[in-house]
Amino acid sequence: MARNRRDTDTTQKREEIVAAARNSFLADGYEASGMARIAAEAGVAPNTLYWYFEDKDALLIAVLDELVGEALAEYADAQSRPLDAQLLWLLGKFDAAPGLVTTVHARLPLSPAVHAWHERFHQAVEALVSAELALRGVPEHERAPAARIAMFVVEGLLSHHAGDPSERAAIAALLTSRIAPLR
Repeated sequence: MARNRRDTDTTQKREEIVAAARNSFLADGYEASGMARIAAEAGVAPNTLYWYFEDKDALLIAVLDELVGEALAEYADAQSRPLDAQLLWLLGKFDAAPGLVTTVHARLPLSPAVHAWHERFHQAVEALVSAELALRGVPEHERAPAARIAMFVVEGLLSHHAGDPSERAAIAALLTSRIAPLR
């Protein structure tokens, strides 16, 4: 069914709000980004935000979904790389939004919606890693635990801001040599 103008306007307005929130969250952080300021940047009245999003956490999730969607669209190019290079690529994607990584972890105990999003995100990343391990001949019974370990390492590197590229590369190489040794 074709969209009418109202549907298009609604979709476009939602995208504008998400873009304004994304810019604000990335530039100034979640806590410093007030809904009134986001509304002003999107060119809408503050109460209009609540027609599109239940609360600020719902807006955060929309921004996170957009960032993850963009990364997944680029993942096909990274998929041909060795597994350690894929992990480094993933870390690079997170490095583009370090404040949001911290925000998500800070909001986990405060927001059931953010907690649910975080759990789904972990499951999706672990599924991708598990699929890569299957392609590399890792036995099925080892894939889920190995994918979970990979996710823990990625989160640890992000949470503790291990930014030295050579250190990250060494950790990624060691991890992948243990979870997906050449068979």
